[in-house]
Amino acid sequence: MSIVLTPEDGTGTNPAANTYVSQATADAYFSDRANAAWAALTADQKAAALIQATQYLDARYTFIGQ
Repeated sequence: MSIVLTPEDGTGTNPAANTYVSQATADAYFSDRANAAWAALTADQKAAALIQATQYLDARYTFIGQ
């Protein structure tokens, strides 16, 4: 199985967007912090985590404006 990430582009108009950051951005973020747990995940596990994080943010917070 291959989970496809579609990052939000900043316009808020892409109905297919399912994450706020790309996997490459997340990989760089966690690499800079020496997070071995993230590095050990498969690409699908990382994609699922990014989608779940986006769902959590959307459910928990209301973003107004830019």
